[in-house]
Amino acid sequence: MCTVSFALKAEVKMFAKFFLLIALVQVGCAQQQFDVLVEFGTNFSTLALETQNEIAELYHFNGDIVREFNRELLLELGRLVPAMREADSSFQEQIEAADGIDAECREYVEELRELFLLFQNWDIQDCAYYAHVELAEDSVNRFLPYAITFLSENTRSISQVVESFARNNAVADLDALVGELDGEWEYYQTLAISFGDFLFEEILAHADVADRVYLELVECSTIAQDLQEADQEYILSYLDNNCE
Repeated sequence: MCTVSFALKAEVKMFAKFFLLIALVQVGCAQQQFDVLVEFGTNFSTLALETQNEIAELYHFNGDIVREFNRELLLELGRLVPAMREADSSFQEQIEAADGIDAECREYVEELRELFLLFQNWDIQDCAYYAHVELAEDSVNRFLPYAITFLSENTRSISQVVESFARNNAVADLDALVGELDGEWEYYQTLAISFGDFLFEEILAHADVADRVYLELVECSTIAQDLQEADQEYILSYLDNNCE
């Protein structure tokens, strides 16, 4: 039986310790690299949540602005309709109080009133319709498409690490994966900074459209009342000569 020398045993132990150290270093490096990927995932998720909350706040703000503009339009219509109803009520009293006309003429004038009342109602509907169409187009097309795009892109960032894994060979070239994630992180940070200002400017731009639509509605309301007054003067002219 051969006896292993003490020097050989010491040399074997030294090599064993060396390879164990190499293995531990490799495991440590691999763990470090994996920790970097986990950190990326955490950062992407945190940024996505913060950005989503900011977009949600802007959504609410945009909705409040649109509701306020519609309320202003409704108030103007709420002023117009009672005013025209009151004018029609006074007009009916004039017809009923008219002297020197027979029942047939009075009936004919009432029929004219009913006919022109239909036209006057169409005028009110036109005012409401054009105000609604213009404000609705601005409300739907100005802020929401961009907010939806930002929200969709922001949601994609949550799975960015997994998506990058699918595009890269993490075993052969982990640095390339980390490099891609660095670039994506910079992109999402830039997106998070820029989207808020952009969407806020979109909300503020509602005001110019709302002011124009409101002024157009006021003008339309004035024209509708003027037309009603002209209609009533025309109808009353029949009472001057007993519809002859």
